[in-house]
Amino acid sequence: MLEQKNEPMQKSERLYLFWLCSQTGRKHPAGVAFFNNEQGDYRLKIDIMPDEKTLFLKVVSSSADTTYYRIEAAVKKAGRVVHRAEIGSGYAKKEDSTVYMDIGPFSRMLVLEQDRS
Repeated sequence: MLEQKNEPMQKSERLYLFWLCSQTGRKHPAGVAFFNNEQGDYRLKIDIMPDEKTLFLKVVSSSADTTYYRIEAAVKKAGRVVHRAEIGSGYAKKEDSTVYMDIGPFSRMLVLEQDRS
């Protein structure tokens, strides 16, 4: 007989999002991200978007040196999520854990810095 353990769900680590100015290289706070172990994606909470707007960052492919991401928005109908719509893309180099994202219509790049230590 297998023994079942009632382990509490671990709280996801809070990662910070920044807007990156391409001209100055300065970073401005943009919100937070949380990794969802069950889905294998990140939930993004961007400060300038309403709380009910749910965005996700999901790995779509990788090459020898780059991981590619898709940014999706949850589309709701009658309060239920019916599907996810792609609203942007992103990438991260293998040697760096920083994810750079382009979300239309924003001119600045959204950055997610991950700590792999």
